[in-house]
Amino acid sequence: MLGRSGKVLLVLYIVCLLVLFLMCSTNLIIREPEQEIYQISVIIEDVRSDNYSNFRKGMDQAAVEFNTDIHFITLYENLNVGQQMELMDREQQDGADALIVVPADEEQVAGKQMTIPVILLRAGVAEAAGAGNIVIDYEKMGEQLARKVMETLPQGTPVYMLTDSSKQSAMDAMFMRGIDRAFEEGGRAVRRIAREEEGGFRMAFEKIGMRKEGEAVILAQNQDILTEAAGILADNAAAAEGVKGLYGRGTTMPILNYLDRGLITGICVTDEFSIGYYSVREAVRALEGAGSVPTVMDSYYIEKEDLREPAFEKLLFPIE
Repeated sequence: MLGRSGKVLLVLYIVCLLVLFLMCSTNLIIREPEQEIYQISVIIEDVRSDNYSNFRKGMDQAAVEFNTDIHFITLYENLNVGQQMELMDREQQDGADALIVVPADEEQVAGKQMTIPVILLRAGVAEAAGAGNIVIDYEKMGEQLARKVMETLPQGTPVYMLTDSSKQSAMDAMFMRGIDRAFEEGGRAVRRIAREEEGGFRMAFEKIGMRKEGEAVILAQNQDILTEAAGILADNAAAAEGVKGLYGRGTTMPILNYLDRGLITGICVTDEFSIGYYSVREAVRALEGAGSVPTVMDSYYIEKEDLREPAFEKLLFPIE
């Protein structure tokens, strides 16, 4: 039997245990450190899953690792830089900690004064980009594509470029400039076929077949035009008759499917998953005051047989 003093000590011991349990369970002693969640707004032209699937996967992966909340905003009008800058102001006023922007006009957007970090996904070279920016050198990509085309292109083969001036972005212009330079250095010319011409691209394909110049090579200004051109070849045997090869850039599922079917001959691609991941990483670095330099992305030329290569499978079909 416990004496009076023993009972008192036992009661005090039990009370202490209860108090410690309550304090621990209510975080009065062991408090979980509160980790700040950064609010990052991404302002881009379009978030269609076929265009930005891998890009968004990379962002989602980085959002988990760096404890961020990603909010996507799209432009109401194609390539409207005024609207994009208004959205940048709005997101800053609404409490965004940082912005990631695919600029409709690089010069204007890069010159805009903001009080929060802005990471730009730019079409340029490292020397022309600010710290933290993600740089895709589309001019170099165009040169790379053109040189690959010329490796197997017989002298005298006609070369055409499908264009649409109403939807030409800065990256389109740089891509075509690189193509033109490489072909000029190779002593060849690239003829333009504009969508505005009567009959559009479908009629242009049929005219190429009727010219009897020999099989022609077709290049596309951007991934939308490349997809449209491949669809024309798939649906129209007469249009495909005079085409030796169709080339362009992009990693959308329609483009990859057309490449796998042999309707597209070759494309240049970038690692969209890493672009999305790095953009969030650089935004967090900027918020935390860490130093940063431009991240320059590589581009790769691939053909049908490359789709089954493990390295390209990982690049084109990433898993978070």
